[in-house]
Amino acid sequence: MHLRRSLAISIAAALALTCGGGDGGTVEPPVETQPTNVLLIVADDFGVDMFSPYGVHPSPAPTPNLDALAAEGMLFEYFYSLPSCSPTRAAVLTGRMPFRCGIGKPIDQWLPEHALALEERTLAEVLKDGSKTSIATSAVGKWHLGSESVGGASHPNLQGFDWYAGTLGNLMFGSTYFGHQKVTNGVVGSSRTYVTSEQVDDALARIGTMPEPWFLYLGFNAPHTPLHAPPSNLHTQELSGVPADTANAHYRAMVEAMDTEIGRLLAGIPAEVRANTTILFLGDNGTPSQVMTPPSIPGNSKGSVYEGGVRGPLVVAGKHVDAPGTRCGALVQAVDLFPTVVELMGANLAQGVGDSRPIDGVSIVPYLSDPTRASLREYAVSERFSPNGFDAYTSYGAMVRDARWKLVRRDGQPDALFDMQGVVLEGDNLNDGDMTPEESAAFARLQAALSSAIPR
Repeated sequence: MHLRRSLAISIAAALALTCGGGDGGTVEPPVETQPTNVLLIVADDFGVDMFSPYGVHPSPAPTPNLDALAAEGMLFEYFYSLPSCSPTRAAVLTGRMPFRCGIGKPIDQWLPEHALALEERTLAEVLKDGSKTSIATSAVGKWHLGSESVGGASHPNLQGFDWYAGTLGNLMFGSTYFGHQKVTNGVVGSSRTYVTSEQVDDALARIGTMPEPWFLYLGFNAPHTPLHAPPSNLHTQELSGVPADTANAHYRAMVEAMDTEIGRLLAGIPAEVRANTTILFLGDNGTPSQVMTPPSIPGNSKGSVYEGGVRGPLVVAGKHVDAPGTRCGALVQAVDLFPTVVELMGANLAQGVGDSRPIDGVSIVPYLSDPTRASLREYAVSERFSPNGFDAYTSYGAMVRDARWKLVRRDGQPDALFDMQGVVLEGDNLNDGDMTPEESAAFARLQAALSSAIPR
């Protein structure tokens, strides 16, 4: 059993770190940025194997609109999320790793369990308190950060968003994509509109209402389960049988339906507003095992800290991308989007955060003008744990990688080392036999890096 550090040790370690999470990266002061609107889109359970621009799978889902967004923006080759939905959302919205906020697994929001504390500072709050001008904020879609005992249906608004409409978590307990419980600013109602379409409807309505500059956080439920056949006008897949028996086909249809609606969203933004908007699109974790096909490895999928679980798509497009259609090979983490959005909107991070709490993210804005510049991070890290909170863990896993080597920490097993040079998936564990001096040196260095980034 893995034990949590005492609170005193945690605070002491936290205060010893600077922005960047102690991962060996370098942090540069932000340059003065001309503010833009920011549209931050999160796809649920969508790994790089399902997104054709990454070229890691021979049969990705059809995503013509997202492909076009990547072609007009910048694609980040090595973006690392957390292994599941709630931890990634918490990291994006607070800039803090799971061990700091206690979110290491999906939140059972219907239970009185640990959730994102209202004392955490979200992007909505930091943008308001750190900006010279008023910034309108809205959140649409899947939230999955509160619980019955922490904020309840009002959690998104209590975390600083002016307006929220969507689902508090996953579609389950009778809720489906075609009939679900919908919360609007703390008021619980119901809807029978296909949820992916409804979320785009709500996003467009908010964009048409909010004064500029605005920040819109759009969290899709798609393509997360329940697997289903979307409305036929949203996809081109030939579907037959029950989804459980043809999981990949139904999942591909759900991805394509999401892509179709993202196309409608982008087309629906007035041209003059779109010209002043930066769009960030990401996947919150890897593809789930039940929909994977070879060469993807089901056991190394969503929920794991292997590449198939934590390497996801990240595309940035819009006003501040100086080199459209380019790729950036730097290591990027989910926490990095927090200071990135703050900088894109011209806000002051320290003023917005308002205290000395550590922020683990490093802004990726410098890459938008120079995708070939040296990586601001030497290492990327990710972790998972259960249960949520700050008590003893009954399950724990973590990873750390640099440009070439990757270390995976597993429950009750020795750490594994992988050489990632020229490969997409991990391959052979080099710690299963005698390691060369070069491998041994990399192994020791990565163990030290992981201990520094995630003190335990």
